[in-house]
Order: sequence, then structure tokens, then C-alpha cells
Amino acid sequence: MLRSRVLTSLVLAAVLLGAIFGLSTVPLTLLLALLVLVLGGWEGAGLAGLQGPVARVAWILVLLAGGAGLVLLTHERAASGALFALGTLFWVALCGWLAVPERGRPHGDELQPTKLAAIGAILLFAFIAFAWLHVVNPWLLLALLLIIAAADIGAYFTGHAIGGTRLAPRISPGKTRSGALGGIAAAGLAGLGGSLLPDAPYGPAVGVLAGLALALLSIGGDLTISLMKRHRGLKDTSRLLPGHGGILDRIDSLGAAAPAYALLVWLSTAGAG
Repeated sequence: MLRSRVLTSLVLAAVLLGAIFGLSTVPLTLLLALLVLVLGGWEGAGLAGLQGPVARVAWILVLLAGGAGLVLLTHERAASGALFALGTLFWVALCGWLAVPERGRPHGDELQPTKLAAIGAILLFAFIAFAWLHVVNPWLLLALLLIIAAADIGAYFTGHAIGGTRLAPRISPGKTRSGALGGIAAAGLAGLGGSLLPDAPYGPAVGVLAGLALALLSIGGDLTISLMKRHRGLKDTSRLLPGHGGILDRIDSLGAAAPAYALLVWLSTAGAG
């Protein structure tokens, strides 16, 4: 499993780097829409109990329309800041659900509209944050990816090396507190590295603090999607990515951190126009 994960990660890294630095704004935004809103939307529909291809296609069209509206909204600087602040508050509030993991468990395969709306918000906030960061500076999108990758890798290896008390045994029994601390520490270092990338709008101290905070949000995102999967009796949201599961399995942590990071960048570039 580790070998499969590593190989898939290397391929994904190569594709993402090529897309971030090789594509202009419109093609990159369309690619993000395909990955996040179309593929992620299809998987998310299953987590919320939306069955049937026609219903799922209709749901994806709603997401695409919402994504197009958000792209237009971010043309106004003030609206962008408000949007990213809303996304950050949304994730902070959503993480409160983790304290009551049995709430929202379906009794069968019925549709759960509230959960579907929450998944839609998760996907839309992630999509627009990714797209906006790329417009501002592709290096900033890379910095976000590096911070969350460091958090995931640090948590994985620290947790396996040290073990200890489970972080959230009722949601994701494999995660440990030691792993979470290792991931947070690694994200802090990656945040420092991100501040040294070309044209970074913040300094090393802010980079470290941002890495630590984003790691905490990423843990919440990971556990939130894990809880939704547990409610549906699923291990992965799909089998699209060998060793990694589906798109939602890959952007759970990243999507939770993205609005907050975009907000940081927005605040850090306040004097730039």
C-alpha cells in the first residue's frame, strides 16, 4: 500500500507542478473545475446519499454554476476577502461537528440535504481558493500544497514511529495524537519554507504560524470527510487514485486549509491594490 501511495503521489506531484506553472489562468481554472467540482462533486453526492446518474449530473451542474459565479465574484477585491473569511468561518464551525460524531448518521441510503449542502460548500470554497491563489501567484498555490503535504507526511511517519493515544477513535481509529503533533510541526517548517518562495507576501514568522494553523484546519478537514465516509460505511470516496482513494480523499485536508490561506494572502497583499 505504501508503495502504491508513493508512486501515485509522485505522478500527482508531477501533474500538479506542470499544471500550476504550465497552464494559464483559464485552462488551470477549467482543470480545477473538472477535478474539484465534477469529480469531487460526484463523490460528494454519494456521501450525502444522492443516488442516480441524472440527479448527480444535475448536482454537478449546480456546482459548476456556483463555481462560475464565485470566479466572477473574486474579480472584486473586497468580495474576495469576504468570501475567504466566510470559508474560514465555515470550516471552523464545521469542525464543531466532530465533537458529536453520531449526529447526522443516516438510517439507510436516504438523501441528506444538509450534508449535501455542506459538501457543496466544501468543494466551492476549495475550488475558488485554489483558482484565486493561482491568479495572484502560482508560487502561493504551491506553498499551500507543500504545507498540507508536509502535514500529511509528518503525521503519517510520526504516528507510525511513535503511536500512542488515538486522536479521534470514533471517527478515524488510525490517527494518533503523536501523528497530529508531528504533522503540525512539519507544516510549521513547510510554512517557513513557503515564505522564502518567490514573491511571497509574508515573512518567515507569519509563514511558520500559518503552517501551524493550516495544519490544524487540515486535520479538521480530514476528520470531517472521514466521518462522512464512516456514516456511509465507506473506506474511500472512490477508487480513482490507487493507494489514495478519490478526489475528496485527497482534498479533504487541503480544502479545509485553502480558504484560510487565501485569506492570509489577501490580508498580506492589502496594500498591493
